[in-house]
Parts: sequence; structure tokens; C-alpha cells
Amino acid sequence: MRTLVLALLLAAGLGAAQASQRTAGERVLDLVNAARATPRYCGGRYFNAARPLRWNDALAEAALEHADDMARHYFFSHAGSDGSDPAARVERVGYRYRMMGENIAAGDMGPDEAVAGWIRSPGHCANLMNPAFTEMGAAYAFNPRSEYRVYWAQSFGTRR
Repeated sequence: MRTLVLALLLAAGLGAAQASQRTAGERVLDLVNAARATPRYCGGRYFNAARPLRWNDALAEAALEHADDMARHYFFSHAGSDGSDPAARVERVGYRYRMMGENIAAGDMGPDEAVAGWIRSPGHCANLMNPAFTEMGAAYAFNPRSEYRVYWAQSFGTRR
């Protein structure tokens, strides 16, 4: 199915990198919404099932910028190489939020493994299950010369 989706996106005139990002982002969104549909504990904190999130291109852009920054500059942190924090990055792409959050992951993993890791991590899981968030974007970057090779970022938000 993933190959078919990628082929359809390429046929629609999207470049391979853009199509791959979109396919990966849509997979993350599907997995996150499936997780939100089931009540769960994130560490010791219980969360009821939450409404599905919607995709937001600006949040995806903020996520891509941070994933790319981590990959290009060989680091793994919520702080950007320019000192930016997650809030500054979503503001920089024009997203006006009432609340926002960020998940990051690194290592040779695809969308399924990234989301599974976030679900296992209490803080990342709490972001994922937070019923106050209404939108998200996610992206990855690849650098074969870096320690982790693949860097993921996921931005959550609720507009003002």
C-alpha cells in the first residue's frame, strides 16, 4: 500500500522527497489517531480516548525544519541549533497557537517505530494523548553520516 500511495503522489507531480514526507506524515497521523482512540496509561497518568487530530501543513513544516536541523548538525534535542525552542519554531512558520507540544525520535526507524517509541515514553505519550491538541504535523530527515541517521519531529498544536 505504501508503494502505491508513493506512486500516486509521484504521478500527481510531487517530487520523491516531498511525496515520501507526505506518505510518512500521513502514516504517523493514522498511527497517532489509532492510539488516541484507545484509553491508555502514559507512565502513571491515565488518559481517556481522545478525538482524532487533523493534519496541519505549518506544523509539518516546523517539524521538518527541526528534524532537518538535527540531522544536518548532528544533535538530538528539543532545542534547535540556533537556540530555538519548539514554540519558537511553530511561530516561525506562522502557526498561532493556544497550546503546542513536540515529540522527537532518532535512529533507524520508520513511522511505526517512531510512534511506538513515543507511546512507550510517558512524556511523549502524554503529548500524543493530550485531548486539548487538535492538530499535528510530523516529518523526518536523513543523514547517513550522523550517529542516528534518521531524525523525527512531531509538532502538536491548538490554534488561538
